[in-house]
Amino acid sequence: MGAWGRRARAGRNAGAECRRREAARRLRAMRGREAAMDTRDLKVFVAVYETKSITRAAKDQFLSPQGCSKIIQKIEGELGTSLFARNHFGVAPTPQGDALYRRAQMVIRLLDGVKDEVEAARALKYTLNIASTRGVSEYLSLAFVRDFAESHPHISPRIMESPDAIAKQRLADNAAEIGVLGGPVDLSVFHAVPFTSHRPCLVINEANPLARKAAIDYVDLDNQPLAMVSREFASHHLVVNRLANAGAHVDIVMEATELDLCHRLAEQGDAIAVSFDFAAWGGRRAHTVIRPFADRTFAWETFVVRKAGAGLSPQAQEFCDFALAWVADHRADLFQWPGA
Repeated sequence: MGAWGRRARAGRNAGAECRRREAARRLRAMRGREAAMDTRDLKVFVAVYETKSITRAAKDQFLSPQGCSKIIQKIEGELGTSLFARNHFGVAPTPQGDALYRRAQMVIRLLDGVKDEVEAARALKYTLNIASTRGVSEYLSLAFVRDFAESHPHISPRIMESPDAIAKQRLADNAAEIGVLGGPVDLSVFHAVPFTSHRPCLVINEANPLARKAAIDYVDLDNQPLAMVSREFASHHLVVNRLANAGAHVDIVMEATELDLCHRLAEQGDAIAVSFDFAAWGGRRAHTVIRPFADRTFAWETFVVRKAGAGLSPQAQEFCDFALAWVADHRADLFQWPGA
């Protein structure tokens, strides 16, 4: 081989050696990044510093003595200095160890404080005020509340049930961001999305001749003493208008804020209670029968609403999306008219 060939081979070898050294340097750098000290390592260092013993520090930190020693060696390798000197009693910190101890305490306190603040922020819940007509929570049951809490732990829904008139006022006053109202809903005032649908029915004392009918016509209630929710509820007007349009004379002897009172009057034989399927069957009383209206198109519907033109917070939107999807997915598990 001539001089030119020897020089060429030497050049190739030198180039290969440079590439090998560069690859080794990058590998060492990568390993260094992977092995960079963290809060756990600093806590182990502080434990060794304060106990002056690898063995006691390892026990305090739930490590083996070998694992504890490796962490100290890793920190020393990263800093390029010795942190402890061994003696007959254990270990003694070097001046570099003293300096790191002061800094390590500051870093640990800082990072622990950050973690505490993050946990505190997680613990804070967004309180979502919801104005609702009465009866919706009874229909949805505790399963709805439980499932929402499990899937949305950062939101605390505050459902305020009341007659529709009060729920509407809460929405108007911005005391509630969203609501659940009984229909019909004034779409010039509210943006509304259909939510649930219920079958109006009658709770009748078994001694009443109407109790023998399988279904009740509107005209059957002509001049009959009726107990129903108060006129502050949208459902009150829904029923009264149906009866009046059918030509029945509406004789209301009791307007109540709770359907249970109406059911009680039916049990006593003092009135026929106008109720709704889930409430009548859920609170069924002795000596009464529950009868549907013959008109199968007669329904009381609720709507998820917000003020027209108003936007929603992300949390309110999450609740609306969850509520609509949950009802759609669980409709078969919710109230079903017996025999339907």
